[in-house]
Amino acid sequence: MPNHALVTATTADTKSEKLAQRLSRIIARLHQGEHIDKHQLAAEFGTTIRTIERDLHQRLHGIAERNAQGQWQLTLTARSTIPARHLHGYARMAGTERLFPDASLPYLLGQLNTPEPHRATHVQPVPHEDLGGGTRTFAALQAAIEQQHTCHFTYKTKPRHAHPYRLIHKNGVWYLAAEEAGRLKNFSVALIEQLQVDSSAPFTPKRTHLDYIANKDDVWFTEQTTEVLLRIAPDIAHYFARRQLLPQQQHRQDSDGSLLVTTQINHINQLLPVVRYWLPHVRIIQPTDWRKRLIQDLKEGINLLKI
Repeated sequence: MPNHALVTATTADTKSEKLAQRLSRIIARLHQGEHIDKHQLAAEFGTTIRTIERDLHQRLHGIAERNAQGQWQLTLTARSTIPARHLHGYARMAGTERLFPDASLPYLLGQLNTPEPHRATHVQPVPHEDLGGGTRTFAALQAAIEQQHTCHFTYKTKPRHAHPYRLIHKNGVWYLAAEEAGRLKNFSVALIEQLQVDSSAPFTPKRTHLDYIANKDDVWFTEQTTEVLLRIAPDIAHYFARRQLLPQQQHRQDSDGSLLVTTQINHINQLLPVVRYWLPHVRIIQPTDWRKRLIQDLKEGINLLKI
């Protein structure tokens, strides 16, 4: 004769385990920042919509709430931690998504859960300007971009009237990409003074400007570029081959190990600091007048040292 009490207890235990597993998986997905649809949950767990509604309404009361689209999300009071999926979003926003060879979530969480003295990795920070005193200016510019409002400010003692497009971070410095008198320009945020946002003067961003900014890998904004040809010595060729040091850089390795590099430059001052840093291992082949300009600058610098 079967023991009905034992069978009933076993069935109850099984139901409790399924309920616990279902609720734990729902909570885990909520903490990942997902917006959950009750119909999808019912199909996924092989149960009825009524059961899922009981889970969300009663068993997860105070943890889950329905949003304006009819889906379920974590309540504001329950959001004590940042969803793990936001780690990847932050890495993309900060430009560090390729910092580690392994960009998987388990690896990143493993690094964060390891106390710093015991980590095998150490990332040296890149120097950044301190905009702590310019928080209001930065926030006002960001709002003006989002709301498409015209800005008035003083820049290098000159009054400016501009349409703001984007805040861009490059080499530790924040720049404002804005249109002034029909031309797209960049302004160092730290040098912007007496900012006034004119909410009564909205503007419509130009698609050509938006596309131009999105495709640029620097903050030099000019319509015309100059193609520059460089010869990189074998001793430092790997520095140019492993990552782009110049805009739209392309290279070809010759049999002697040197690199022939082409780049698109907006202004000569965008190129010369890089070339001077790597002298004497970098040579400007074309344009020849830029090579002459570099030689002239070097001669003048040497003469100044003699004084």
